[in-house]
Amino acid sequence: MRRLLIVLTATACASILVVGLVIVSYTLGARQSSPGALTALTASTESADLPPSVEELYDQILSNAVSAPEGEELVRAAIEAMLEELDDPYALYYDTEEFADFNELLEGRFSGVGLALEDTPDGPTVVTVFPGTPAEGAGIEVGERIVSVNGEDVTGSPIDVIVNRVTGEPGTDVTVGFDGGSQGSREVTMTRAEIELPTVEAELLDDGSGVVRLFSFSSNASDAVRTEVEELVERGAEGIILDLRGNPGGLLSEAVDVSSVFVDGEDIVQVREADGELRTLTADGDAFADLPLVVLVDEGSASASEIVAGAMQDLDRGPIVGTPTFGKGTVQTVRNLSDGSGAKFTTAEYLTPSGDSIEGTGVQPDVATGEDADEQLTAAREQLQRLVAQLVDA
Repeated sequence: MRRLLIVLTATACASILVVGLVIVSYTLGARQSSPGALTALTASTESADLPPSVEELYDQILSNAVSAPEGEELVRAAIEAMLEELDDPYALYYDTEEFADFNELLEGRFSGVGLALEDTPDGPTVVTVFPGTPAEGAGIEVGERIVSVNGEDVTGSPIDVIVNRVTGEPGTDVTVGFDGGSQGSREVTMTRAEIELPTVEAELLDDGSGVVRLFSFSSNASDAVRTEVEELVERGAEGIILDLRGNPGGLLSEAVDVSSVFVDGEDIVQVREADGELRTLTADGDAFADLPLVVLVDEGSASASEIVAGAMQDLDRGPIVGTPTFGKGTVQTVRNLSDGSGAKFTTAEYLTPSGDSIEGTGVQPDVATGEDADEQLTAAREQLQRLVAQLVDA
């Protein structure tokens, strides 16, 4: 298989964190430029001034409280309390160091072990083991759940917290406890490394099927997909299987742009903002509109993956093959705060072009398969060959 590694250079926030995943779509937030510690409590230039009581209490605690914490600790506590008040499972605060780590991923690199995790009711579950990484070398399996990090139980901990604990300086060791795999409960020690995340893998099969596997909807993902499709067609591909299995999502704009590789001028997704306003995002680009297409999904296909799959299904662009997708139908915005920290929270929900919500239900495949990966690919190839034959007969 020919592999193309794309180095990301975005300034927006993608869905991949340091170990490999957060299952959300992101939009770019505003950067605040006003100085001062307490200004980190506001997330945009449109925010109102803080109530005087907040600043008064902040000053009083620092001046008079027994064992008063550092000012930064007070600010963090206030921010986290506000996010907790949202009752939003995806709301999270990043301190300056955590946010710097987050932004490193936008350049396609991080120091970790090379796993993509899905946040399931049973805990963070491995959906992808990236090739050439410490995790692959250690034999980590898809389906295993992380239950401990360096001997500390992390069951019930937010996925972002677990991600931050697994990451660290290259060359250092981390011991991760797993459960749910073929080897049962076990602890595996891995040496962290600098990792470049693959964005796309492409392969031309002997039956003329071109397979494009997209790992995440990070910045420039659509450009990578378009390049691979163009090259596969030049090499004789008769159709494309867009493999979104284990793809946790990413940038909302990239979901639209990836769809634009296959359709043009069609509605891709409806986004309902917090104020109730509904806006529709439309495909725009030089599309391979007549090229036979099959979209391959599984339970690890989330968020932006579901936007693409739902749009292709609604538009009858090509059959969806595999298992029901994850069911993530909300959009998070990451706000850059003035002190270099950041916060994310849910700001919108998205609907398919026909107005259906994916939240909690996912995209149901047109051709359902079992969970075996080879079986899924075989079914996708069969569907693609039917489409190619119909095109020839026409």
